[in-house]
Amino acid sequence: MKMAKLSRRVAALFCAALALWWLVRAQGGGIFATRARALGLGDGTERLAGTTNFWERLALGQSPYLRQGRVLASPDRALSAADPDGGEDQADPPPAQWEQEEDVPLSQSQPEGRDIVAQTFLPATDGSYPSAGGVYLYNRTDQAVDMEALAQAPITLTGQGKGPEILIVHTHATEAYTQTDQDVYTESDPYRTTDDGHNVLRVGDEMAAAFAQAGLNVLHDRTLHDYPNYNGAYTRSRQTVEEYLAAYPSISLVLDVHRDAMEGDHTIYKAVADPDALPDCAQVMLVVGTDQGGADHPNWRQNLSLAIALEAAMNERAPTLARPIALRTSAYNQQLSVGSLLVEVGTHGNTLQESIAAARTFAQVSAPVIAQLLGK
Repeated sequence: MKMAKLSRRVAALFCAALALWWLVRAQGGGIFATRARALGLGDGTERLAGTTNFWERLALGQSPYLRQGRVLASPDRALSAADPDGGEDQADPPPAQWEQEEDVPLSQSQPEGRDIVAQTFLPATDGSYPSAGGVYLYNRTDQAVDMEALAQAPITLTGQGKGPEILIVHTHATEAYTQTDQDVYTESDPYRTTDDGHNVLRVGDEMAAAFAQAGLNVLHDRTLHDYPNYNGAYTRSRQTVEEYLAAYPSISLVLDVHRDAMEGDHTIYKAVADPDALPDCAQVMLVVGTDQGGADHPNWRQNLSLAIALEAAMNERAPTLARPIALRTSAYNQQLSVGSLLVEVGTHGNTLQESIAAARTFAQVSAPVIAQLLGK
């Protein structure tokens, strides 16, 4: 009796496995592509789901990175190391780049022995990056952008009266860098710390000091908008910015300073400027938000014009400091004021000292442009 029951169970399992095998072949992977879309994994994952086998598709669905909403940059849109002046390519770009979206904390810790690869990220020159005067745009939106027209458009800052001219805030203030013997900190979360001597607050301090030395009036807000709760950080930083704008109508620029995160194939990438020109210096990326995500943000093109002007100054006075400008669908609170930008200083693979050098250099080369726009 027991043998008969066991035989029936084995037969049922065999039939179920056979049916699953037939379904996979018949659907051509479609069910798993649907699963990827349901997870909100983006075009890169859908592309992979349609070309990989059953077990690979299953692994995609189980990936903690993909479950968090991260997307693999498609090879033709990944940052390449092509020389913008038409020279020969430098080192190969990372084979896959994970790009961290807002309110998605890194899930990994800082394990010993993890590969950290230095890369100077420069734009592709194959036409996939719109450009004007050597300034390139990584357009991650559906918005049509005329870079030449925006580069020539007048930039009008809206601050009025005397007082603070630049506001530096940090939506993700606890973001930190790879630890070294010189810079050791206690993590609040992976690659994050509330130690303001080792997170992006320290980078903001350096940036504010360089702006002040150039004669600009700066406010540096030190609120930890992402601690103890990471989600909702942009809502909290929005309130902070609104309060500053109401208290100081003279504010003309709002810079939300972050650090980026890039990794793929178990490798962490750190963005570094050309060591011959800027030794021990991270790269900087300006991020411009749009209204594509639904925000009431009609003036995003003015912010992009400002980013183009600052990027041109970096290219002229500190070549390779700047990565291509990133245009994204989210607004990042930039709808609150004309002259608002998000500034990514280094990645989690960079050291704090490299990022401090980048922040200082960014402020030094940007200050003359800002001063001119302010009529100083």
